[in-house]
Amino acid sequence: MTARREHHDRDEDGLILVLSLIFLTVAGVVVAALFTFTGSSFGTAAALGETRARDFDAESALNADIATIRASSTQGYPGTCSSYTPSWTLNDPSRPLRVDCAVQGYKPYERHVVLSVCPESVSAPCPDASAVLKADVTFYDARGTVAVTTWSHK
Repeated sequence: MTARREHHDRDEDGLILVLSLIFLTVAGVVVAALFTFTGSSFGTAAALGETRARDFDAESALNADIATIRASSTQGYPGTCSSYTPSWTLNDPSRPLRVDCAVQGYKPYERHVVLSVCPESVSAPCPDASAVLKADVTFYDARGTVAVTTWSHK
């Protein structure tokens, strides 16, 4: 007696459903990952904008003080280098800044100062640990020029 084999037809009707579910799951995971990346990028951009605004405020205050000292015939000499507080509105009015001046040397027609930008809440003179921006500046009065030797952000 010979055994008879039964032959079952295997169709692929259910396979398309499985492939569709796999595709939708993978697409969902990819979209979720992209949303997470997009959210962190927006947060980073906002933080970068705030940092850039604070740096711009410090640089503006320092440039204004350099212009003030350059135009003055009394500032930048020993005993006459006073603090400068900008009178105009900054990007972050809740964090007012002050520029402190320290005379480093004096020769005829040459004034050498270090300018430090600090939050106004820090007592003067501005300590190095609190300085947002610091510049070493020499004013050459005979030539009417200014040389910035160093310019460093914290």
